[in-house]
Amino acid sequence: MNDMLRTDSLTLGFKDRIVIDELDLDIPKGKVTILVGANGCGKSTLLRSIARLLKPKSGTIQLDGVDMGQLSTKEIAKRLAVLPQSTESPEGITVSQLVKQGRYPHQTLLKQWSVEDEKIVKEAMISTGVFEMADRPVTSLSGGQRQRVWIAMTLAQRTETLLLDEPTTFLDVAHQIEILDLCHTLNEVEGKTIVIVLHDLNLAARYAHHMVALKNKTIYAQGSPEEVVTTDMMKQVFALDCEVIEDPITLTPMTIPYSKKAARRVEKKVFAL
Repeated sequence: MNDMLRTDSLTLGFKDRIVIDELDLDIPKGKVTILVGANGCGKSTLLRSIARLLKPKSGTIQLDGVDMGQLSTKEIAKRLAVLPQSTESPEGITVSQLVKQGRYPHQTLLKQWSVEDEKIVKEAMISTGVFEMADRPVTSLSGGQRQRVWIAMTLAQRTETLLLDEPTTFLDVAHQIEILDLCHTLNEVEGKTIVIVLHDLNLAARYAHHMVALKNKTIYAQGSPEEVVTTDMMKQVFALDCEVIEDPITLTPMTIPYSKKAARRVEKKVFAL
């Protein structure tokens, strides 16, 4: 694995509560890594720590072999872009104004806004399909459109790595696919390293090169979707009995959960036979 981001004995928590305990994680460069696990397992906490929004209790997070604790906030912002779980834009701010904020880490007293900055912002809006909305208030957009604007802002930072915390939450299925297709394009075309926290296991299996399943404050399983998404993992991590079949479209693992209703249908079918 060509690792750019890694954690060594990383422990995270809040006051006396430990959420992640001595976790060692390697995130492959130039790939889409998706973190999965039951609610409260520490997925978002881990992502926030990697983005240096949460200070570790112990252990280190390394970026290209350098302890991130030794890097300035501005230096990290030039190399990592993060889209948090909850995003709120100031009232009245337009799409272009919000995307321009992605260039602020690159501004200094000697280097103010430039033609190059304007070009980068335009390219970010075009690649995410929001250029035609440049003058519209962000609050006037649909959920999927707003997410694309926020992703455009992270692209304007021109970082190698994007960290996205549940970017499809509260979106309908069409917009979920739209956002994940965009992430796929950014990875395939621009070579971005992308780390995503995602709840939908079937979508995670479709889009991930590398999956990490968390349980009991550490990694339960990691690897390709085929290696991670198994009936045993679903039982142990999500306490859910299911069948794992091949997705007929992408040929990736797809989970079919059991339920009382499904069980009754099976019983009726067997009885009829």
